[in-house]
Amino acid sequence: MSTRRRNLIGIGGSAGAVPALIELLGEFDPKEDATVFLVVHRSNESQHLKSIIERASKLEVCEPDDCEPMRTNCLYIARPDCHMMIGENHIHLRHGPRENNFRPAIDPLFRSLAVFGSTRAVGVVLSGYLDDGAAGARAIMGNGGKIMVQDPAEAMSPDMPRAAISAVGEPNAILSPKELGVRLSEVVCEEAEPHRKVDRAVKLEMMIAGLEKASMASEESLGELSPYNCPDCNGVLWEIEDGPMTRYRCHTGHAYTSRSLEQRQDEMLERSLFDSLRACRERANFVRSLAERDEANRQRWTARAEGYERDCVLLEDLIKERNPVSASS
Repeated sequence: MSTRRRNLIGIGGSAGAVPALIELLGEFDPKEDATVFLVVHRSNESQHLKSIIERASKLEVCEPDDCEPMRTNCLYIARPDCHMMIGENHIHLRHGPRENNFRPAIDPLFRSLAVFGSTRAVGVVLSGYLDDGAAGARAIMGNGGKIMVQDPAEAMSPDMPRAAISAVGEPNAILSPKELGVRLSEVVCEEAEPHRKVDRAVKLEMMIAGLEKASMASEESLGELSPYNCPDCNGVLWEIEDGPMTRYRCHTGHAYTSRSLEQRQDEMLERSLFDSLRACRERANFVRSLAERDEANRQRWTARAEGYERDCVLLEDLIKERNPVSASS
């Protein structure tokens, strides 16, 4: 594998990314060898992505095993529930902490491309919700690689392309999926600059995602202690200023952008409200049963049951206010 061409390509996407990817791959026909790595947010039950990509790609398509050597002219798809990262000449699969509420996430792949690919790396951000891939795009561009983004105007979910554009300032290309395929075919033939020394923080965050180094001291070196707790493990969060982005990590490695943290906090709050509603209903029913069996204290038990039932109404109203349903016409 040449060490002088931009022939290591990472592609990331989420909602709406698969149709865009099919269009991109239909036009991707490089005259030189290339290796492509793909992370698409998907559930553990999703089993059909590989067959869909195989029909569109001119490259060999596979879901790699851990420590598998990298091959040229191959498109590697991240397996469900595993971060995919590259090493010197091989692939790592790690069941590391979720990043931006996803595993696999795009940022760990992009950071590994920045570390080991350096100026050979090209990151591509396709359609998707929220902003996974934006921090990784900054890492790739900051280490001499290139970033290309699907035109948000053509994306089914423009959040991720817009976030990447905002994160890097000026991507190397903002194009339609078909145009991205053509441009990538050309970029693969370009000579790359000499390998650059990677920023320590980028390498450290890559290692944390790979479960190689995660400690309170690690996160403290990346940012400042925040007043917030991790919604996944309840650990303390460190606040990381990353150019125009503010990000967060806990001491077990969970990572969030501001937007993904807000979303996760909202999900956990809703779960807490439903848990409280369930507990109140169970408590009201139990105390009602005590009132039926304990005639001497029936009035006291009944009053307590009525109090829990009032709490249930308040919780129900709060849940409905948080999740209004528009009336159908």
